[in-house]
Amino acid sequence: MATKKSETATTKKKAETKTAAKAPAKKTYAYVFFNCDDGKNQTSMNIRYNNEIFADKVTSRKALLEKVLSEVKAGRVNLADKDLVSEAILKGEPQEASKYMQYGTIERVIMH
Repeated sequence: MATKKSETATTKKKAETKTAAKAPAKKTYAYVFFNCDDGKNQTSMNIRYNNEIFADKVTSRKALLEKVLSEVKAGRVNLADKDLVSEAILKGEPQEASKYMQYGTIERVIMH
């Protein structure tokens, strides 16, 4: 009787392991701010100059917004609408803020 019980437990564990293995890993995103030309051409985006990466967390999103605003203050980036940029970065999809930027863009990267 004990053998049958242990076989059932082993079979159940194997089934749970197979189910867990089939579940896709959740994608984790991060964001990089780039200074760029007016056309947002990838050749103008220099990863050696813009080498900060911002995680998809509240504190990192705030730091990303601070980075964008510091670039605006320095005169390297222009914003069409500061409120929409803030909203996209803090509460939405940060890369959408790029639509309201001149000479700057935010790219999303997948982290595993």
